[in-house]
Amino acid sequence: MDLEIESLLFKQVNKPKNYLMTKIINLWENRYRINIYTEKEENNLIKRKIYCSYFCHYSPGILTIIPDNEKIRTDRKIT
Repeated sequence: MDLEIESLLFKQVNKPKNYLMTKIINLWENRYRINIYTEKEENNLIKRKIYCSYFCHYSPGILTIIPDNEKIRTDRKIT
């Protein structure tokens, strides 16, 4: 399933230069955190970092990237 999710993601976003790997983490039910990592050499050191991260909803054949403004807010007080 991870290969299908990765394929669906890269149909919606471009693979970055210096792409290293994609890590897909199932958070709950059909919600996923997808991190895209890059690798770059600087001063004889290899630096790896998360290039971008997406919160997504997956159902077979469909991957929906959920924009930041639609995430559940946890920093608000409930009165």
